[in-house]
Amino acid sequence: MGNITAFSCFIFLTFAVFTTARPKSGPDQKCKSGPVDLVFLIDSSRSVRPHEFETMRKFMIDILNTLDIGLDTTRVGVVQYSSKVRSEFFLKTHSKLESMVKAINEIVPLAQGTMTGLAIRYLMNEAFTPGQGDRPKVPNVAVIVTDGRPQDRVAEVAAEAREKGIEIYAVGVARADMTSLRAMASPPFEDHVFLVERFDLIHQFGLQFQDKLCGIDLCLESDHGCEHICESSPGSYTCDCLPGYRLNTDGKTCSAIDLCAEGKHDCQQICTSSPGSFTCDCNQGYHLNNDKKTCSPVDLCTEGKHDCGQVCVYMGPGIFTCDCNEGFRLNEDEKSCSPIDLCAEGKHGCEQVCVYSGPGIFTCDCNEGYRLNGDKKTCSPIDLCAEGKHDCQQVCVYSGPGSFTCDCNEGYRLNGDKKTCSPIDLCAEGKHGCEQVCIYSGPGSFTCDCNEGYRLNGDKKTCSPIDLCAEGKHGCEQVCIYSGPGSFTCDCNEGYRLNGDKKTCSPIDLCAEGKHDCEQVCVNMGPGIFTCDCNKGYRLNEDEKSCSAIDLCAEGKHDCEQLCISAPGVFTCDCNKGFKLNKDKRTCTNMDMCNTVKHGCEYQCVNTPGSFYCVCPEGQLLQEDGKTCGTCKSANIDLVLLIDGSKSVRPQNFELVKKFVNQVVDSLDVSAHGTRVGLVQYSSRVRTEFPLNMYHTAADIKNAVMKVDYMEKGTMTGLALKHMLENSFSEAEGARPASRNIPRVGLVFTDGRSQDDISEYAKKAKEAGITMYAVGVGKAVEDELREIASDPVDKHFYYTTDFTAINTIAENLKLNICPAESQGEVEVKDPCACENMVEFQQGTINTLDLLTEKLAAMASRLEQLENQLLSRK
Repeated sequence: MGNITAFSCFIFLTFAVFTTARPKSGPDQKCKSGPVDLVFLIDSSRSVRPHEFETMRKFMIDILNTLDIGLDTTRVGVVQYSSKVRSEFFLKTHSKLESMVKAINEIVPLAQGTMTGLAIRYLMNEAFTPGQGDRPKVPNVAVIVTDGRPQDRVAEVAAEAREKGIEIYAVGVARADMTSLRAMASPPFEDHVFLVERFDLIHQFGLQFQDKLCGIDLCLESDHGCEHICESSPGSYTCDCLPGYRLNTDGKTCSAIDLCAEGKHDCQQICTSSPGSFTCDCNQGYHLNNDKKTCSPVDLCTEGKHDCGQVCVYMGPGIFTCDCNEGFRLNEDEKSCSPIDLCAEGKHGCEQVCVYSGPGIFTCDCNEGYRLNGDKKTCSPIDLCAEGKHDCQQVCVYSGPGSFTCDCNEGYRLNGDKKTCSPIDLCAEGKHGCEQVCIYSGPGSFTCDCNEGYRLNGDKKTCSPIDLCAEGKHGCEQVCIYSGPGSFTCDCNEGYRLNGDKKTCSPIDLCAEGKHDCEQVCVNMGPGIFTCDCNKGYRLNEDEKSCSAIDLCAEGKHDCEQLCISAPGVFTCDCNKGFKLNKDKRTCTNMDMCNTVKHGCEYQCVNTPGSFYCVCPEGQLLQEDGKTCGTCKSANIDLVLLIDGSKSVRPQNFELVKKFVNQVVDSLDVSAHGTRVGLVQYSSRVRTEFPLNMYHTAADIKNAVMKVDYMEKGTMTGLALKHMLENSFSEAEGARPASRNIPRVGLVFTDGRSQDDISEYAKKAKEAGITMYAVGVGKAVEDELREIASDPVDKHFYYTTDFTAINTIAENLKLNICPAESQGEVEVKDPCACENMVEFQQGTINTLDLLTEKLAAMASRLEQLENQLLSRK
């Protein structure tokens, strides 16, 4: 807290100096205020217009251009807030002005509420913390820019922030509340509170803030005389020295500190001095340990600092000799080693072969065809045949130490691989006398056979062809045709076709196979013979193939009074429109429906031929039942209107909203037993202006609407939907029981995004059977409106860009707000009543009579066809 107080004093002192004798500075000269941790807290609520946010963005950049930005000078962070808080970058994020400006230009506004208290708490808990770049003993400065009244409490949290040492500047624009600004800012308020009329004047604060932050630096603008370092303080300066030096008694010059000479060291052997510091070293043959103070003797062998080829032997600090591993001897250079080869030096006892296997090591081996004996020195010859170590298929022949040849048994010959054997096949080699087929029967043996269709003669070598047709060995039902030795095919007589078994035959039925050109009926007359006929109601034409329908109506062979309806060979009678067919199915009677049935028209029945319709007096509309009349079709509903009273609506627009509500009321048939209307206003809270059972005339409702006071706070649409579902449509507030089937309709009017969740109670309202309409203006969010609206959404969702157009929406709502199924307390007619059944019953009887006649005609035709078929047989 002391640092901030000093910083404030410094600001006011330098401000006084600047107003009297501030030097002229170039456009690129930076502020030299000393280290400062500065965080901008900017309001991005939906009331801040896009061009206003751009002005705020330029305001921050203009201030940054005057500051000495750097991790060791001025650090800057930016936090934006609405209903939530988001850090755009922390104090530690950027060390250069360019990257900081780029980040500010990329900020996307949140466009929600104005939770300033929540944002100040975020400054304390997150922005001004060591983890995010806040430095100890460096002043913390916050600049809050807002255009509105906070939607939460700021006084307590701002006081807590000031107690933690944060100096707060509060900048209000346009609609900002001065009381809220003073609750946020640090005292004195005349130096920390700024209020401008619009965003394009915010640069005035930027100039004042620059003057407060940038005072005179005496180290830069005076002849201070410091030898090393000059450190500014408000209105003064002090000299200091570089590390390793101490300030002399003159307060300006510096002297090097020699710690070695002063004995202020702990080196074991050697101390080497530098200003204000020292380093330790060791005598020759020793090296400095990791503690940089003590020394240890140097072991060149252990450290690998030698040139021995194999073995290094430590002889004392810095001294060694070389040696060799076993099997090697030291060369004349006393460093490198050479391997000992006992085979080359003849120092072995091998009978045949000595094999070098490493320095001073050998093994004995034998020449090819010999095997090393158990003494590992002498050798014996190898008989591969006797040992079975050969790959001959049949016979192995020994041919010397480690050598053999292969042979074959009688009747076989050795193959080209000189190992395997193959039997001798006389058939394959053509060494036989068979006429057709030679069959191999073993090595050097064979028998003769014949091809299919031939049989072997008595000489067991030659063959003769077989004629199965001549021998009667065929099985054909009608005809056998010889087709070669041992082969034949079957065939059929004319008028028959060979069956799938290729032996038996079946007569050909051209009718059954569809191989005819009859239009309707084909009659089979024998194999390959047919005649044509026609179905009942048709007659055969002169071409003896096609048929023509018999039209009794066209031929005048009927007794219908009005209409004759023809079918092939039969007819039915019918009547003209406005007449009905009598029971004799031939004559007709005129129908006057208005006088002969209970038509149910409330006002007047109008006859049409065979039917009627209802009409209403002028000024009234025919209802959905087609009989009753009213001012609005099915006008009896329970309607609750939820209107947005948030501050973004503005007072003059709220008056337009109330006129919109009254336009909707004008379109309804309001009464205690007809339509009931309730009104709810919501902002950050919800208030029932009047329930469904309070007013029973349109005039009373409209008067009450115009007296509603504007709330002017937040936008809690989800809370309003919950209130509507749980309270407004309760029987306690005038909603009629669900058993009465009076439709419940909810209409939500809003101009912006909800500050709470709407999903849960928008869904519950529709599940409870409430028909939901959503009307949006200006910044209303289309996705939220669609989520509120009932299906089909396009008939329950309305939007306009400004309040002056909402009267158009009210006109459109007149036809849609009266549900078709509602009749209030008017009696709902039984759809099965007598007058509604007359036409249905008469039509059903006529249809059944027509079907009966058609079935009788079909039965008669089937009987005729059956008689024709019997006569042809």
